[in-house]
Amino acid sequence: MALATSSTQFERVPLPNRAMTGSYFRIPSDGESKPTLLRKVTIKLEADDLASVRFSFSPLWECIAGFRAWKDPTRHTLLLPWVEKIRTSVRDFDWKLLADLALVPRGTIPDFLCPPPMTPMPRFSDELNTLRRTPEEVIRAEIGIAYGDCIPASLVRALENPADLVSRVSRLLEEFWRLAVAPIWTLLQARLEREMLFRARALALGGFEDLFSGLHKDVTFQQNHLTVRTACHWDGQGRKRGLLLIPSIFSWPDVFLTLRPRWQSRIIYPSRGLADLWDDTAPTRYSGLNRLVGDSCARIIARLQVPQTTLETAAAVKLSTAAASEQITKLWNVGILERTRIGRRVVYSLNEKGRTLFTTFQA
Repeated sequence: MALATSSTQFERVPLPNRAMTGSYFRIPSDGESKPTLLRKVTIKLEADDLASVRFSFSPLWECIAGFRAWKDPTRHTLLLPWVEKIRTSVRDFDWKLLADLALVPRGTIPDFLCPPPMTPMPRFSDELNTLRRTPEEVIRAEIGIAYGDCIPASLVRALENPADLVSRVSRLLEEFWRLAVAPIWTLLQARLEREMLFRARALALGGFEDLFSGLHKDVTFQQNHLTVRTACHWDGQGRKRGLLLIPSIFSWPDVFLTLRPRWQSRIIYPSRGLADLWDDTAPTRYSGLNRLVGDSCARIIARLQVPQTTLETAAAVKLSTAAASEQITKLWNVGILERTRIGRRVVYSLNEKGRTLFTTFQA
């Protein structure tokens, strides 16, 4: 997938061979569980790379990655609760065109299908509008890059009218988003924001060493050299300075590297804490706290054992953001919370008094 950080995002040069195509996904073809061959790609990071690190998430990427996870659930076992939940709602739709583009046997998807996020927290509708504006020559070139000489007959016919193709794909993505992702997006967005804040703080306090610590088992950083085990090939030429780091829910368990001349290098990696993500939506009852402060407030106190934003707390306890904010403000005013501002985000957690209260009355 190509990176773009300006309005010139579609000013791409068709690439003659596999050497410079974007990300190489480890999705097997024909339902087989054979991983794509991985290799080590190493980038030497300089001081100006440190000054040009950006963080973002991409709702459109989550939609596409979620579609891929749904089509191949055996590779995404941590996502099985979600896969099972959406099974009946998505099964009756014809997803063939989207599958042809997103599940490429060679291991790539056409770059235009997932344009890079232009802001730290883009909206799905904005990213989809960017997709719809893809020039016809870009659609043809990037499908050719992804498939080589093996373009499916269905896509060959669709390429007779690229504008109609991208319109149909956009409608399918809208439908999958509505059915499968939008109902839980508040929860996912909160988790992704929390991950962005965590990594930004790590970068500010400890530089690249802390930034990449624990990012992914296939990502290592030593002596200013970043190494990623990936199926993406790079010839070592033409890398733009800086990095774009994109945490993802549905990319698990893989990390994806994109290196393309004239655009920032991009790493898409699984966000932390996915093992208990789906448990966040299940309310936990604490009888002692319930009697003392009420059910909603008790659940919020339980959630704030670890630092969280108001948005994340609201999603986890199934309250509106306004209702959660009101409860958190009350808890702050009575002196059992501490809060930390990171950029424009405020993170709350129990202080010593709050932890004592929770421990005393949780039974």
